[in-house]
Amino acid sequence: MNKKRDEKLQQIAEKALTDSVVRIVWQKTDEESGKHLIWPRGSGFFVEPNLVVTNIHCIAEAPSVFAELVSTKTEFPVKGVVAFDIDNDLVILKVAGEGTPLPFGDSGTVQTDDVVCAVGYPGGEKGVATQITMQGIRDSDKRLEIKEDFAPGYSGGAVLNRTGEVIGVAVGAASSILMFSGATTLSISHAIPVSAIQFLLANTKKMMSLDEWQKLPQIQGYAEVVQAQMNMRQGKNMEAKKCLDAAIELNPNAVEIYANRAGLNILMGEAEDAIVDCDSAIKLNPNFVEAYINRAAANLSLDQHKEAIADCDAALKLNPDFVQAYVIRATAKFAAKFDSKRHKEALADYDIALKLNPNAAEIYFARAHVRAVLKDYAGAIEDYNKMISLNPEPNPLLDVYGHRGDAKRLNRDYEGAIEDYDKVIQSNPQDDEAYNGRGRAKYYLGKSKAGENDETGARKYYQEAIDDYSEAMKLDPENRSCYFNRGLAKRELGDYEEAITDYDKVIQLNPKSDTGYFQRAYAKHQLGISNRDHGDIVDAISCFQEAIDDYSEAIKLDPDHAFSYNNRGLAKYSLGKIEMDQGNKIKAEAYYQESVDDYSEAIELDPKYTDAYNGRGWSKYLLGQFETDRGNTEEAKNLFHAAIVDSDDAIRLKQDNPSAATYHTRATAKAALGEYAGAIEDFDEAIRIKPNNALYYYDRGQAKQALGKEEEAKADLAKAKELDPDVQNKSF
Repeated sequence: MNKKRDEKLQQIAEKALTDSVVRIVWQKTDEESGKHLIWPRGSGFFVEPNLVVTNIHCIAEAPSVFAELVSTKTEFPVKGVVAFDIDNDLVILKVAGEGTPLPFGDSGTVQTDDVVCAVGYPGGEKGVATQITMQGIRDSDKRLEIKEDFAPGYSGGAVLNRTGEVIGVAVGAASSILMFSGATTLSISHAIPVSAIQFLLANTKKMMSLDEWQKLPQIQGYAEVVQAQMNMRQGKNMEAKKCLDAAIELNPNAVEIYANRAGLNILMGEAEDAIVDCDSAIKLNPNFVEAYINRAAANLSLDQHKEAIADCDAALKLNPDFVQAYVIRATAKFAAKFDSKRHKEALADYDIALKLNPNAAEIYFARAHVRAVLKDYAGAIEDYNKMISLNPEPNPLLDVYGHRGDAKRLNRDYEGAIEDYDKVIQSNPQDDEAYNGRGRAKYYLGKSKAGENDETGARKYYQEAIDDYSEAMKLDPENRSCYFNRGLAKRELGDYEEAITDYDKVIQLNPKSDTGYFQRAYAKHQLGISNRDHGDIVDAISCFQEAIDDYSEAIKLDPDHAFSYNNRGLAKYSLGKIEMDQGNKIKAEAYYQESVDDYSEAIELDPKYTDAYNGRGWSKYLLGQFETDRGNTEEAKNLFHAAIVDSDDAIRLKQDNPSAATYHTRATAKAALGEYAGAIEDFDEAIRIKPNNALYYYDRGQAKQALGKEEEAKADLAKAKELDPDVQNKSF
C-alpha cells in the first residue's frame, strides 16, 4: 500500500494484539495416532473478561475449539455460546479464563479514506496489525467497507480506530464477480459495525454448548458455506454447488448464500441460474448491493448489456462508492457496441473506480484495453506500467507484458514492444501470440528502416519477422494471422511466390477471408509487375488476371472495401499497359475504361482516397490519348480536363505530402491541352519530390521543346537518357 504508515495507530494495534486479540483454533485427537491436532481458523477478541467475539463461519463446524492469546501462549477453551447473529455472521463465545476486553468506539463517525487498523491472524500462526483504508459505510446494513481485501484468517479480528477503540469486526462478505478477460471472483471485505456486538452483549442468553449450537439449522447452513468455500479453492465447483444448495435449504432466508451461489453459477457458466439466485436475494433484501452486482455480471456474461448497466445503476444508488459497480458498468458499456461515445463513458467509469481504489491492478488492465481501442496507446502503456508496478508478477492469464507490447507497437515504439514480447517468450516459450506480436514489431521496424533508406537493416528485420512468424506457426499451425503477417514480410523481400503460398493457407483456413484474397491478389499483382519488368509477359498477364480474380472475390466478400476496387483498377490498368506495349490498342482501351470504373467505385466508397483519384486521372489521360488519335478532339479535351480535376483532388486531399505521380498526371494532362507552362510547373514539382525518375525529365523536356526552349529541353532529355537510356521507347 502507498499510504503513509501511522506509527501511533500501529503501536495501539500491536498492544491490542498482545493483550486482547486471539486466534481461534480447532482441535481434535487423531483416532489412530492419538496425536493432538490443531488448525488455526480465524481471529477473535475479548469483549468482556470471559467473552470472545468471532465470526460464525470460523467455528460453525469446529469439532472442538479454543481461543489463544499467542503473546502469552494462553489457551482459553470455549465453554459455549451466549449470543449469535446469523445476519451479521457474529457469535459471542464464553471461555474458561479471563482476558483483557477492548473498548468500543462509534463506527458511525468513520469517514471515507480514514486509516484504521485490522488486527488478527491472517497467516494462522503470527498476529498481524495491518493499516487499512475505509471505503465508506454501506447504507443497507451499516457495514464498514474496506478498500483492501482481507486475507484469509483476518475473519473475526478487530478493526480499531486511532484511539484503540473497536469500530468493527473483520469479515469477508458475499462474493462478487468482475468481468475482465474471463470472470474473476472477488470476496468483498467488510467490517461488521461495533453496534452489532453491543446489541448481542445486551441480549445474551443462557449459554448453549458448542455441540448443541452447531446442530441449529442456521449454523449447519453456515458450515455448508464454509465447506463450499473450501471446495471452490480446490476447484471442486460441483461439490461447492451441492454445499450451497444444502445451505439454502437449511437457511432459506440467508441473503448472502444466494449471492455466493450466484457467483459460483456464473463461474460455472450457468448465468440464468445466477440471475434467479440474485432475484431471490433482492426479494429478501432489496438493499443487498452484492446481489445487484452479481446479477449485473450474469447479465453481462449473457450479453445483456442494458440489463447489466441497469443493475449497476441500482447498486450505485445504494452505494455511490461501490467500486465493483463502476467496473462492471464500464465493462458492459464497452462491450455494448463499437461506439466511441460508449467507450468514453466506460473510460469515465474506470477512472472513478481507480479514484476509489487506486491500487486495484486489474482495473488498470481493463482501462488500458479501452484506452488502446480509443487509440490512446500512450495512456494504455501508462496503465500497463501501473499494473506491473503494483504486481510485478501479474496473472499470466492477463498477459500484461504481451498487451503492453501490442500498445507499444501501435505507438510505434517497436524496440520497446520487442523487449516486452521477449519477456513473454522467456517466461513461456510456447506462447505463439508473443512470437506473432514480436514478428509484427520487427516487420514495422523493417518498414521504418526502409523509410530511412536503410535497405540492409530493413531486410534484416523482415527476415527476423518471418522467423518469428514461422516459430509461431510451429506452435499453432492453424493461426491464420501468422500466415497473413508472414506473407506481408515475404512480399517486402520480393518473395512474391512464397507470399502467395502463405495467403493460399489463409484462404484455406478461412475461405471467407476478404483480406486473405486481397493480400494474395496484391502479391500476385506485384509478381506480375516483376515478371513484366523481366520480360516475362505471358506470366505477367497470368498474374494480373489472377490478381483481378482475387480482388473480385474480396469485393464479393466485402462490397464496401475501397482498397479492393482501387487495386483491381490498378491491375486492369497494368493489363492495359501490356496490351498497349504489344500494339493491342482496342484491348488496352477496354482495360483502361474498366480501371476508371473501379477507381470510381473506390472513390464513391471513400471520397478521400487519394490513390484512387490519381489512378483514375491517369487512366482518363490515357483514354484521352485514344480519342485524340481518332480525331475526337472535344471528347479528348473532356477526358484531359477530367484527369486534371482528379489530380487537383488528389493534391488537395494530400496537400501536406502529395505524390510525385499526382503532379506528373496533372502535368501530362495540361500538356495534352497545350498548357505547357502550367505543365512544366507541375513537372518541376514532380522532379523535386522524385528527382531520379527518367520519365519526368523526358516529359518535361517534351513540354519545353513545345515552347521552343530548345536548350532546356535538350538538358532534360539528356538527363532522362542518363537515368534510363531506353526511356523514349517505353510506354507508361
